[in-house]
Amino acid sequence: MIGQSAGGRNLFLVTVSAPEAMGRLGQYQAIRNTMLKDPEKAQEMIDKFGDFKVPVFVNGSIHGNEYEGVDACIRLIETLAFGDSEEVQTILNNVILLLNVVQNPDGRVMGIRRNAKNVDLNRDFITQTQPETRATVKVITEWNPMVFLDLHDDVQPMLIEPCSPPHNPNYEYDLYIRWALYQAYAMEAELIANTDETEALIPFRDWDFTVEGYTWDDWPPIYTPMYAMYHGAYGHTLETPYEDERGVDADYWAVWGALKFVAANRQAMVRDQVEIFRRGFLDLPQALIPDWILEETPYDQFNDLTIKEFPAAYVIPADGPMQLSSHQPARLVDFLLFNDVQVEKASEAFTLNGAAYPKGTYVVWMDQPKRGLANAILEDGLDVSDIEGIEFYSPPTAWSHPLLWGVTRARMEAKQSIKTSEINRADPPSGSVVSGKADFYAYLPTSLAAFKATNDLLKRGMTLYRAKSNGAFILPANASLVNELANSWALDVFSLSDLPEDAVMMKQQRIAVYGDEGDAIALDELGFDYDEVSRSDLNAGIISGYDVFLNRSLRWSQLNADGQASLTAWFAAGGDYIGLLSRGALFARDAGLITFDSDDEGDADAILNIHYDPTDGIAAGFREDGHAYVLGAMWFTSVPGDVTVSASIAGGDFLVAGYWPDWQSSGANGMPVILNKDSGAQDTALIVIDATFRGHPKNTFRLVGNAIYRGLD
Repeated sequence: MIGQSAGGRNLFLVTVSAPEAMGRLGQYQAIRNTMLKDPEKAQEMIDKFGDFKVPVFVNGSIHGNEYEGVDACIRLIETLAFGDSEEVQTILNNVILLLNVVQNPDGRVMGIRRNAKNVDLNRDFITQTQPETRATVKVITEWNPMVFLDLHDDVQPMLIEPCSPPHNPNYEYDLYIRWALYQAYAMEAELIANTDETEALIPFRDWDFTVEGYTWDDWPPIYTPMYAMYHGAYGHTLETPYEDERGVDADYWAVWGALKFVAANRQAMVRDQVEIFRRGFLDLPQALIPDWILEETPYDQFNDLTIKEFPAAYVIPADGPMQLSSHQPARLVDFLLFNDVQVEKASEAFTLNGAAYPKGTYVVWMDQPKRGLANAILEDGLDVSDIEGIEFYSPPTAWSHPLLWGVTRARMEAKQSIKTSEINRADPPSGSVVSGKADFYAYLPTSLAAFKATNDLLKRGMTLYRAKSNGAFILPANASLVNELANSWALDVFSLSDLPEDAVMMKQQRIAVYGDEGDAIALDELGFDYDEVSRSDLNAGIISGYDVFLNRSLRWSQLNADGQASLTAWFAAGGDYIGLLSRGALFARDAGLITFDSDDEGDADAILNIHYDPTDGIAAGFREDGHAYVLGAMWFTSVPGDVTVSASIAGGDFLVAGYWPDWQSSGANGMPVILNKDSGAQDTALIVIDATFRGHPKNTFRLVGNAIYRGLD
């Protein structure tokens, strides 16, 4: 068992190998780990150990209602366990087969695509919000499988990756494609030989985005095989053509073709896998896709996108004035370490780009085996807006953890001589208390922990206040609570001589949510209790039992007359509204809560520079210059005088990374994206950046938390 699902169901990994090899699995795993510590030695070991076996990972039914993958995995286990054919013996002599038979047991039991938390697990691998994802990541980092096959349905004819371009430049794509493409051909051949199928769709070879209207790309590492590619795997998504026994057959025979191909080519394949790590370890340059491979695709104009110039290092202060709090860098560093990225700590102070960094600063040197993954996590990303005619298969096209998790980090372009030592965990976040007697103490909303602590105290019945001007949480002098906030919650607590005039008493908010999985993840991490409500609930007048309505996607026109009447009465009685994205904002306008004019760009999928107003209650705890993610951008073009602007898109070159065609001429620069209106008892907040997208932009979760408590002011 490798863990439990979000719904509490067991996750199992089945390991299949020759009986005489089962006792040496630890030895094989140790050899795999040598690839990361000394890739050149690993290449020598490959030549030395004639019985060296390579791990192949097969992932069954990450989408719960795509059942064929599970049945195909079970059939593979049965064949290899009980078969005695020459093919079976050849595979067992060369392969250690790892099968995650049911990646998504929640979805399988419930008959749905997603898991019990409504998360699409095949979009979660760069964020890892779910236990199923983290369990799979742990297996990948322990084994560094040479091949990773992810079983899905349904595409006609059967789809077998590698993908069409563009390819993310953080891969060593030339080393990947020379084996992945011909392994795909082998899977296609086995499929055709053993089923009624006459062809397969191999996107690298066959996909014409000018016809299809979008690519079948491997750009974002949100997908399981694409994430595995950063660990050296030849990753493939397989999409069967049928949702019945024919689909099981297709999966089974395609995987069988891959296993035969690996058995015949394992030594050369693993040598190139080790070369991926050797390039990083020795800081060697990337290479273009060879011309003989490009002959298989019409898109050679994208070859230059496969080359990346890596910095010497990334530098992350552990705390201090450069960071909003110590929580954000600790979280990021632990994420890097969990994903098998090497992180070191400076044992001396140093200067970089004119800024002083203290002893204890984290340094992520890029001359490491998995530099591609390190860079994919830590870089800003690329502006890919000018790739004419492209629409990516699925967002995001940019996902920078430092920018969207609220971490200050710097690039070191040329290597400096700094004494550092490797670490295996981040320093835990630390808090502080300003000494001296005071009647009140306060802490700022600069971390998710600050909100979680606040909600915990409110649930325990503690007296708390919130300052309207800077969003500070304030408590009457209580030594025990102050020490708890500093020590248990790692918050910086400071003293106040008096309660600010704009302070209001806090209470637990009863929150109704019409949102998605990202909203739920954000509210959980902020520590709020909430209820998810349906349109029928709102039409039945259920809103009367709540203080706040958070709405992402409901239109005002989707409510019937009773629902509109109950919401109108509730607003008049002081019910607070938070609208997310365009539908949430337009709901407020149609309900008569706030007036505005707006513009939008539906194709936008990008990280933007944002100007926040930290003196405003919703942007409290943010720096003036920050970032946010948008998927389908909206901005306000006119705002009445009774409305406050909390944040705007930055002026000038506001796009940091991602895809937004013609963003320079959009007119969005300098335009508001967060508004709030105080109508006495009733407050309205509109947030049209995607503050909670799939649980990834963790720093902007705090905007939602501030908006919930803004209504108390």
